Amino acid sequence: MSGIGAEATFDQVLSKIAPNLSEFTNYDLVIGIPFYNEADTVGPLLLSIDRVLQTWIGRRQLIVCVGDTSAALCLEVIRNTRLKHPHIEFLMPEEISGRGMAIRAIIEISKRLDADLLLFSANMATEQGPGIDSTWLESLLTPIQGQYDLVLGSMRRYQGMDSIAHMLAAPILEVFYGFRVGDPLGGVYAIAHDFIEELAHEGRFWGDSIRGFGIDFWLLTRALCWNRTVCEVSLGGVVKTHSLTARNRIFSQTARAVFEAVKRDHSTWLKDRLVIKVADILARSEIKRPDIIGLSFPDLIESYRQGCKEHGALLEKLSQGQEFLKLAASPDREYEMGDQLWVSAVMDLMQLYAFNDQVNPGVALALLTAIYNGRVADYVKDIQEFSSKIQCGSQAEQDEIMVRKVESIRQNLTNCFWHHKPDFTGQWVQQHELTRPVIVPLGYMEYVPGKPIVVPKKLLGKDQCQVQTDNIFKELRKKYDEKFNHFVYEGLGLDPKAKPRDIICGVEKFMQELEKALEQILSGDLHSDEGTSLFVERLFELFPQRRMFTISSDILREMIVRFPPINLMIPQGYYKPEQLIEKMDPRDAVTYANMIESWTYTDRDLIWLMDNIKPENFDWVDIKPIVLTDDLRLGLVSQGKISSFNRITARIAIKCLEPGKGGKYPRLRYFTGLLRRLALAENYSRLFILNSSQRKNLGVKLRNSLLGLHRGEEFSAHNMFENFHHRNLVAKLRYLARMQDDLQRPDLARLFNLMAEGYGLSQVLEDGSYLTCTAWSWASYSFKGGLKIPTPLTTSVESRWFNHDFLEALYTALGYDSDGLIELVMRLIQEGKSEQNLLDTLLPTRPKDVTVMVQETTNEPSKYLKRYNANPILEPLEHSPWESKYVLNPGALRIGDKIYLFYRAVGEDGISHVGLAITDGYRVLERLPQPILSPATPEEKMGCEDPRCIVVDDKIFMLYTAYDGNVAQIAAASIPVEHFLAGNYQDWKREGLAFKNIWDKDAIIFPEKINGRYVIYHRIEPSIWATYVDQLKFPIREKHAIIIGPRPGRMWDSLKIGAGAQPLKTKYGWLLIYHGVDYNYVYRLGVILVDLNNPAKVIFRSPNPILEPEEDYEIGLDGSWVPNVVFTCGAAAGVDKEVLEDHDEILVYYGAADTTIGVAHCTLADLIPERFRN
Repeated sequence: MSGIGAEATFDQVLSKIAPNLSEFTNYDLVIGIPFYNEADTVGPLLLSIDRVLQTWIGRRQLIVCVGDTSAALCLEVIRNTRLKHPHIEFLMPEEISGRGMAIRAIIEISKRLDADLLLFSANMATEQGPGIDSTWLESLLTPIQGQYDLVLGSMRRYQGMDSIAHMLAAPILEVFYGFRVGDPLGGVYAIAHDFIEELAHEGRFWGDSIRGFGIDFWLLTRALCWNRTVCEVSLGGVVKTHSLTARNRIFSQTARAVFEAVKRDHSTWLKDRLVIKVADILARSEIKRPDIIGLSFPDLIESYRQGCKEHGALLEKLSQGQEFLKLAASPDREYEMGDQLWVSAVMDLMQLYAFNDQVNPGVALALLTAIYNGRVADYVKDIQEFSSKIQCGSQAEQDEIMVRKVESIRQNLTNCFWHHKPDFTGQWVQQHELTRPVIVPLGYMEYVPGKPIVVPKKLLGKDQCQVQTDNIFKELRKKYDEKFNHFVYEGLGLDPKAKPRDIICGVEKFMQELEKALEQILSGDLHSDEGTSLFVERLFELFPQRRMFTISSDILREMIVRFPPINLMIPQGYYKPEQLIEKMDPRDAVTYANMIESWTYTDRDLIWLMDNIKPENFDWVDIKPIVLTDDLRLGLVSQGKISSFNRITARIAIKCLEPGKGGKYPRLRYFTGLLRRLALAENYSRLFILNSSQRKNLGVKLRNSLLGLHRGEEFSAHNMFENFHHRNLVAKLRYLARMQDDLQRPDLARLFNLMAEGYGLSQVLEDGSYLTCTAWSWASYSFKGGLKIPTPLTTSVESRWFNHDFLEALYTALGYDSDGLIELVMRLIQEGKSEQNLLDTLLPTRPKDVTVMVQETTNEPSKYLKRYNANPILEPLEHSPWESKYVLNPGALRIGDKIYLFYRAVGEDGISHVGLAITDGYRVLERLPQPILSPATPEEKMGCEDPRCIVVDDKIFMLYTAYDGNVAQIAAASIPVEHFLAGNYQDWKREGLAFKNIWDKDAIIFPEKINGRYVIYHRIEPSIWATYVDQLKFPIREKHAIIIGPRPGRMWDSLKIGAGAQPLKTKYGWLLIYHGVDYNYVYRLGVILVDLNNPAKVIFRSPNPILEPEEDYEIGLDGSWVPNVVFTCGAAAGVDKEVLEDHDEILVYYGAADTTIGVAHCTLADLIPERFRN
């Protein structure tokens, strides 16, 4: 297993164990024992557990023992122990050994078996020796069969303070997590299966921090963060003492988990807590005397002093560092480390661990371990001195006094943590603000217009592998494009050169062919009861496997008797519910009642059902259709009323079409609708099987599965569950195609195969038209009265289909099993979290400081820019040392009657400088012989690129790209207008980097404040972002919004876009020329108009480019740097005017093929269609 990461190794181990689990799939309890070197005790322990388990009836138990790689002797003992219960035992490989990994393996096995879990320690013992008490299993198991998700079992019979739990874990839990517990690290647990699933999923994201003994703190804090119910059971066994070396290892591993949890859970513990929750204690062992102290003061103090010596450099970073050094040098008799010093060390090192990258975490934990030993040494000294003073009285009286002393010490320590917490919180917030990324680069990707996928551009997966999400999207989009082209050109036989209108007509014709095909195999007039019945009957004959695992008829029958559906009974002539169910199948009766009775009736029935449901109330039943005919005498039927009973009766209600209804594709609509309902029944069968097998909280899970479904965001569990229905629908289409093939009907087989192939596919064509190939969308749109073709707003199938594939591809790239998605979706539905975004299961936290603006689509074209006939107006100068190769991408600024061009120039050394040319708009009047801005900082050593300039008050601000050969960053410089006009063109002052160490380009500043703030547009590939700032000071830390991104499909700006020229103020809004790139890497120019008072609102975006490479100097036929490029950094009004109107001229300056500079022009009215100038 060498050469792969820890998580991959972990998965390999579990995959090898998986075949051994097949015979235990109906087991409902796992007893897990992680072991290390307990060869002397594990055999008697297992025999004791085996004897106790024999007394249990009704549960099937599997014993799972997982050991450290060095525990071969212990493993042999386990294998040689004769047990009556089945057992699995194995060792973890060396690279993933540790208590935490062993427990994670046990948790994963419990998850796969859908079983509850009892976690025991291999050192468990009673006062009679290794083993368990006959009452312990019941004490632990009973709570998780009820309301509790996690039971903490404490083996500590007496009160003591020399434990890691009481010195660190317990006060942190109370002060940070608002939870008080007696023994948080007892190491014995009962865990309900529902909680097991969450732990199994979450564990893979915590790495080495829970590999060892830190997993105990992690288990409890996960329960607290996820609002799981926790109780404590005091078992009162015997606690094994550890050597100082072993205890140091345990402390260090636990402290690491504590630090990591506090770091990750800050959104939880930063909340003000008015109430401290105390763990429910279900069994108590009376504390009569303190634990015996088995630690040596000299050993402890020597460990402390050695740690201070080895880690003196880090010690100096602590607020009380000098005090620790003085204490280390003090004689033993004067040694005293109070709570204040200990707590300050914990708090300081926690801050350094979280925020200081220069501090080695291992060194920080080693120092804390040494200080911990120093604190325990003081405790030992204190207890010994106190004990010597209370020699009078009986032993019981002395023990009682000692217990009170220990409790006082513990409470004082917790109070000290509380005292330090406010300052710690203030420092944390400050450090978090200072160290958080100024911006998290997000990818903005659209497959369906108006439904963007926005995720961080980089994600860390299994074993810290880094994944570029942009690449996943591009690869998936490429596959979809290929599938679309194959469907259109191969499947439909269209000409590859077909125009958008012809492609649309071809797809529309295909939908008509499907409608005719369905008429052939599913005859029957859908406008009549008889014809609808015939249609449905024949469809059900095509799909004979129609069974659903759902609520049994017996409990539905009881429900009808308890709550008679009066509005159903009276029209039928029945006066008692018994009469109704004697004549009518209870499943049919519930289906009819659902459509006739009030919401109050159906809600009441559902509540009763959820309160009384048991696992044995589920069964496999036949799915049957119910055609709602007029002769059923049902009274007032509301076919449109949808209630949760539709998902549990295994009945599909259908009503014939009303005259004139149904649209162009009524059969296609009925056909796809019925297939989806069959698919839904199959997926709900899977969900109900899961619910019933887990036994616990069955009513709650049923309620969440039926009433708790909420749509949520695009990647919500609900939306993915919906798409699983449609995937199942497509599987049925392929089955139907194979059936037609077997019946020697190749034409029909071809149509249904094509229907399956086109499902989920869509494309934005060259003219901006959105075209879907999904039959569901066409039939649904027409059925609802649509007259043209479906739009992105009228269907959600395509975006869900693509998002589902994207999510699976992302899971796979991150190293996780995408097949587990359905399990995750169903678990979230069970928990009432159907609206949760599944991306959150992959991300530690999604950025909350970025708003994504979804803009309306505009289809009216702009007119094209007209090129100046003397282009190019600037070309490289052959003998110049700094601009001999390329001149390109000029910023433009009108001051009075002149337009100044700030252009990028490159010489033989390949380094970019900023040059200056002065023009009258078209003709160059003056060209400076030297650059006005050249690289001067490490971040721009390879160039100052693509300048964009505006005047703000009395200064010219230039935003440009600083490039060091690896990272392109936005930099700012300024010069007083007075100096500039006086000819002091090189008096630029560097203002700093906008977003340090973030690849970011194409930045522009709006020339005036809007609503009291400056607005900066910039481009984190592939989209344009907006940032709002009070002052033009750099770096920038304010919140951001993504304004627009590349458009999907075949649009000219489908790969990436970027801000181009600086904003020009018009009477209709701010006008910006931007650049767009397609997948052939052709750069073109377009135009957007944004609201004068809200620059995040796009009023108009040209569907067509207003300038694209056509001339030789733009295409780059001879010696160009980058061919097929027109790229702008500046535009200016034809006249010096503050607010432009319809006929005012606009001059756009652009780099051509990244080699020369040209200018093109038009009027405002040319760029913005009349509808958007009102």
